[in-house]
Amino acid sequence: MAFISNLTNKIGEVKQGFANKKDFKQRLIEVCSDGKITDAELEVINRLAEEYNIEEEDFKKVNAAAYEAAFKAIISDGVITEQEEKDIIETQQTLMVLDQQIPKHLATLRKHRELRNIQRGILPVVNSYGLILKGNEQVHFRANASLLEERVISRKYQGGSSGVNIRVAKGVSFKVGQQKGRSVSEKGIVTVDEGDFYVTSQRLIFKGSKKNFSLTFAQLVGYEVFKSGIDISANKGNTKMLKITDNFDPDMLELMINIVITR
Repeated sequence: MAFISNLTNKIGEVKQGFANKKDFKQRLIEVCSDGKITDAELEVINRLAEEYNIEEEDFKKVNAAAYEAAFKAIISDGVITEQEEKDIIETQQTLMVLDQQIPKHLATLRKHRELRNIQRGILPVVNSYGLILKGNEQVHFRANASLLEERVISRKYQGGSSGVNIRVAKGVSFKVGQQKGRSVSEKGIVTVDEGDFYVTSQRLIFKGSKKNFSLTFAQLVGYEVFKSGIDISANKGNTKMLKITDNFDPDMLELMINIVITR
């Protein structure tokens, strides 16, 4: 009977241990749900960890979920401020979350840091890769790109019809429905060259193996950035359509062009 009693007690302790860990995880996530951990909240968590006998290994099993709750809070409005970045970095350190656990979150932090810098007028400066620059001109963006144009991609002959004769009176008839055959062209967007697209402090440039263009900001009528590239309209010529084949952030590119144009 003593054996059964001891076994029952151990089972009860195990169940209580699971309940304590579940409650600790929930409390930790609640603390992090505003994007930061205050000193007072940290003290509460430490007391709870001691009360529930939470070991370091137990903590490491729930820290990523708590960090995720904090990160969702700071990104909920679509913007990460400098203070929010400081808070989430401190939260990561407090929760002992390793960088390799949160690669996507760190990439998002870098993106918003760069966006804040661009908004302040601090633009990245990249290698010009042999591009001839004007005085004081700097390259802020470069990517592999394909130049696209609308071209005729196929032609086909659409047959005619000899029509039919309709008799309206003795010796009098009319031919109706007669059509001549004609050539029909089908147009489509095709790649006409491949090269590099540049955003500099003075121009938008495409440097290809066969075709090139260089547009000063005064020559621009408008532009539209897409997830896959950019369309550029100038005061002369057709719209320049570029498909950017490198990985790039369309929001960052659009903001960068807007900043350099309005300087």
